[in-house]
Amino acid sequence: MKKWVLWVGLLLTVTACQTMSKTEPSLYSRIGGKEMLYTISSQTLDKVAADPATKRSFEGVKMATLKQSLADYLCVETGGDCVYEGETMKNSHAESNITTAEFELMVQALRDTLDANNIGTREKNELLKILAPTKRDVVTK
Repeated sequence: MKKWVLWVGLLLTVTACQTMSKTEPSLYSRIGGKEMLYTISSQTLDKVAADPATKRSFEGVKMATLKQSLADYLCVETGGDCVYEGETMKNSHAESNITTAEFELMVQALRDTLDANNIGTREKNELLKILAPTKRDVVTK
């Protein structure tokens, strides 16, 4: 009887260890990696830069640089092996006078872009959860 109990215990331990060693792919991987994050960044910024309600924030901004910087930021935040060399969200938006309404329009543009690129609900929600705390650093007015 003792051998059977030890055998079952050993089997359960091995099974548990195998289950724990299987790591889930990062959000970065599940979204589609660097290329998809650049696509998301580019499409979202194009929308808000053209929207009359938000375009004032992008006047005089080098959009190509901003798109790459946002893609790099998203890459780091989603677990990708990237380097973000931009300013903090607080520093980069300090003098932008972004309102809550403008921030919410940006979030909606991001949601629309994620949907248009067939990003799954789970991944979309995880990304939005990661980005939600930036509101306190971006909204300055």
